[in-house]
This record gives sequence, C-alpha cells and structure tokens, in this order.
Amino acid sequence: MMKRILVFALVVLSAWFFVRPVWALTPAGTVIENRARADFVLEGSNYTAYSVTTQTPVAELVDVSVATAMGGTTAVTAPLPASGELLYFAVTNAGNSTEDFALTVDPSVAGNDFDPDNPAVALDAGSIGSFDGTGTDTILAGPISIPAETTIYVWVISDILDTPLNPGDTGRVTLEAVHQNAPISTVPGDVYAGAGPGGTDLVLGASGGYGSATGAYVIVRTTLIIDKTVAAIAGTVAGVPVTDPIPGAVITYQLDVIVSGTGTAYAVTVTDPIPVNTTYVPGSMSLDVDGSGPSLPTGLTDLDDYPADRGEFTGTEIRVRLGDLSSGTSTITFQVTID
Repeated sequence: MMKRILVFALVVLSAWFFVRPVWALTPAGTVIENRARADFVLEGSNYTAYSVTTQTPVAELVDVSVATAMGGTTAVTAPLPASGELLYFAVTNAGNSTEDFALTVDPSVAGNDFDPDNPAVALDAGSIGSFDGTGTDTILAGPISIPAETTIYVWVISDILDTPLNPGDTGRVTLEAVHQNAPISTVPGDVYAGAGPGGTDLVLGASGGYGSATGAYVIVRTTLIIDKTVAAIAGTVAGVPVTDPIPGAVITYQLDVIVSGTGTAYAVTVTDPIPVNTTYVPGSMSLDVDGSGPSLPTGLTDLDDYPADRGEFTGTEIRVRLGDLSSGTSTITFQVTID
C-alpha cells in the first residue's frame, strides 16, 4: 500500500533525498540497533539500568540518474540511409539496494529535423567506451539489474533512414530509466510499505526512480582521412648510396590529411608512433599546410612549443597540431633510420 510522506517530513529529509553522501549508503534491510544505559548510585551502591534495544530496519531508497557520455553527440558521416549509429550514456543506481530498471528510448523529440529509426539499447559489456559489436555489447531485451551505487554504460544504436538530409540536421533521442521494483510512481518521497528487502519500506528518492538524458545525431558532410605512404628510402651505408630498406637506410614517411565536404574538422591533431627497430631523424618533420607541393614545406621543430610551432617529437611519436581544417589537403613528412 502506498502512502505519501507529509510535506514537513520532506523538508526535514531533504538532505537525505537531494544530497548524496560522500560515504557509502547503508544497504537496505540493514538493522540499526541501539540501547541506552544509565549508571547511578542508590544508597551507596552502584547500579546500571538499560533501555530496551530499538531496532530500525533501513528502508530501500530508490534513486537513479541518466547522463550522456562522450559528449552526447554523434556526427553522422556515413552515406544515407545509415545504420548502427551510436550514442553513449551512463546510468547510475544512486540508491542503497540492487534495483531493476527498464531502459527505453524515445526518438521523437520535439524540434527534431529527423527522428532516428529502430533505436535499441545495448549494455557496454566489453571494452568500456568502445563498441565491440552486439555479440559482446548485447542488446537489452528487458529491465536490467544495477547494484547499489553503481554506474553502467550503455549504447543507443539507431538507424538514420530519412533522406535527403542536410548538413547540420539533428535527430535527438531520449534515454529513460524507470524503476521496476514497486508499483510505478515517479513522485519523490512516495513510500511503498513492506516493498523493500526483508519487508522494509521502499522510498522513492529525489529522482522518483526515473531518470532521462538526451543525445543527438548530427548530419555532417565533412570527412577526414589520413593517407600514409613511404615517400622515399634513401641514404648512404658504408659509403654506398642505397634505396633498399636495409639497416642504416632512411625512410621518409608522408601523411596526407585530406578533408572533404562542406564543413570544418576542428582541433585536428595528428600523431604517428616511431616504428620499432627505427630511430627518429631529429628535425626531419615538415608540414605543407595547403597541399601546394613539396617545394613549399614548413620545417617543424621537435620541441613542444605550440602554438609557435605545430610540430613536436615526444620521444616515442611525432605530433602535429593542424588546428581547424576545411576542405583541402595538409601534408606531413618525417624520417626514421632503420636500426
């Protein structure tokens, strides 16, 4: 049977509902015991009196939050119609007991330029933050059980079937989490008598056992690719010019960073590890920022002196900060010597 905590009780307990303590929450069903003692002297003799032992079972607190992760936005660069586009969310059981939550997706958000199709929720069960395919990051077929004070991460997987769409068009989806361990209510402070572990009460916390967050798919018609080639093998070994990859020969690598489309790729940084069994040639980095050809490269230093110079050799890799790039090609070259 549900009852409503009185208004004054909500005020008194607001710190409990709305401020999560820095210590671990006491698990639901834990019995808090307490007994008072009084020591006294009566007619020259010492006596002790005890109260009865009170027993207070800790109620089950149901609380949940949902948040977007990894920025909450996915740039859709694939040709349309597209399938398997991903958004990433964190779902936190902020209560003091394992709870079952239903995770559902609403793809019809007001203001959408398009509504994503066929949304599904998959648990990130493999490498956290990396989609490992539905064989590992399995699609949820029903409510999921989340331990107390634990965050899980999930993927929302959608198809983009609307065509044509324009760059910048946005389709938002809302991931919702709703508690399943008592009759559904999402009113903070509602109490379900005897619905918690061991017959304790179940209390809805600040979230009312409901949480949601909205992520967005954005149509982008800008692509960036890196084309890496061996531009030359040269050098002199034992006084003899060589063009074969033998110890002592110098390999010149060329990286063409190609941006195409109508938009801008922001804060582009290129890194390339120095291969095993080679040694970086100091001062060998160069940058052709506009693809005008090898006759106009800009030499890059090996020092970390950005923004004065875009290049850096870290000791294990080269790093070049290209900044914001629109349509065009930037070419990076560097050299290594075969050990």
